Amino acid sequence: MLSKLAKALYFKRMVPLSLKTFLLRYLPQDRYLRHIWEQEAPYPGIEDVSTYPPKTDVRLGIIKSHSYWHQYYAVACRDMGVPYCTIDIERTDWIEQIQSSGCDAFLAWPTACLSIWKQMFDERLSILVGPMGKLVHPEPMALWIWASKRRTSSWLNATGFPHPKTWIFYERQEALKFAETTELPIVTKTNIGSCSSGVRIIRNRRHARRMVHAAFGRGILRQGNDQRDRQWGNILFQQYIPQASEWRIIRIGDSYFGYEKLRVGDFHSGTEQWRYVRPPDNLLNLARDLTTYGGFTCMSIDILVDTAGNYYVNELQALFGMLKDYACMVDNKPGRMLWDAGTNSWIFEEGDFCRNRLCNLRVQVVLDILAGKKT
Repeated sequence: MLSKLAKALYFKRMVPLSLKTFLLRYLPQDRYLRHIWEQEAPYPGIEDVSTYPPKTDVRLGIIKSHSYWHQYYAVACRDMGVPYCTIDIERTDWIEQIQSSGCDAFLAWPTACLSIWKQMFDERLSILVGPMGKLVHPEPMALWIWASKRRTSSWLNATGFPHPKTWIFYERQEALKFAETTELPIVTKTNIGSCSSGVRIIRNRRHARRMVHAAFGRGILRQGNDQRDRQWGNILFQQYIPQASEWRIIRIGDSYFGYEKLRVGDFHSGTEQWRYVRPPDNLLNLARDLTTYGGFTCMSIDILVDTAGNYYVNELQALFGMLKDYACMVDNKPGRMLWDAGTNSWIFEEGDFCRNRLCNLRVQVVLDILAGKKT
């Protein structure tokens, strides 16, 4: 039944969201999503272990993702002649797979749309990096922050980078007192959630109290999420910044990309509306400072800019989707931004740098790190 429904919804995109949401209330979404992703795999049938002639003596391990986005790593490796094998980290023998793989480093693209999946990847990648001492890309801290708004907020608060003021409560009465006195409107977000699925703008006290009672009662459910995957026992409130514009600045190694995420209604995320112009220098500088401080070589930074020109880091994502084959355009030409240390300025380089959802660049970053360790 799940397979038939997945195929039906895959080919019939016009099915109303309300009907899909209703149906998913009564289905195990973890199994349903696996069927959907299997239908939408970008490279179905691609080999799990490379068989082409290698162009390097480095061998990379590719951690499988439920969404099949790990296949972009495999195609990038094939493009570059890098030997690889895939690792199914969900299986109980995942440690034995790692130990027998003969890989020099591991590429990860975790699936985090359900809390249990995020937890599983966090736990096992931590063991892979810690006791097993393996090199994982993106960096462990970047992956730990990724897909968790609580962790992102705490990291930004501890490091002092500008961000919307955020309050995280684990005690009901403290949260209720805040809801009764805080300035409105205010934003509440679930810890996990993409495309604004867990974001609500609260404009009155009654709504604020209702959200607190839900968080410390039955739990908060993101739009379209599995009924079993509720966030409870805590709630996150965040400063509301009206009429803000939002930019996405991306760093992969020494390559930077950027575009504006256009607002539709109350939200920028998930609108699939973008404006491609040269990214502002101050936002590129912020991205460079933040990623250098954190030691991040793969990071997407969503930055809000208010009407007074102040900017706030709103999201940090070590991994992110791309619907186009470019992430930066200047004068309608795709390319990337580079920092020129000689002139202390940003320069634009025209070209195709986003192949396979930027995975060619990610693989090159890992090769460069390994080369640096050998010298």
